Amino acid sequence: MSDLRDSSGRLTFEFGRIEAGMYSKITKSVVSQFKLEALGQEIVGPDVVFQDFRRGEDVVGLEWDNWSGYIVNAKAESAEPLVREIASYVSVIYNS
Repeated sequence: MSDLRDSSGRLTFEFGRIEAGMYSKITKSVVSQFKLEALGQEIVGPDVVFQDFRRGEDVVGLEWDNWSGYIVNAKAESAEPLVREIASYVSVIYNS
């Protein structure tokens, strides 16, 4: 697991060893554990999968791409504590 700021300054955690086939399983587990509500539909492309989720006013992205693996990012600074919790959960549960 590595954390960084993307080009928009959003806090992002990457799990490079998580394969595309794990996206749905991990995302369903995270959504259930953190009581997240889906925003929009899941977008699937040849090398990416992503969807935004909300808990209260906090919006996070749960994503996967072939460069970074599984990705958790904060869509606003207020969501950073939630993103840290989710990243910690993913790290422990999926040994990344």
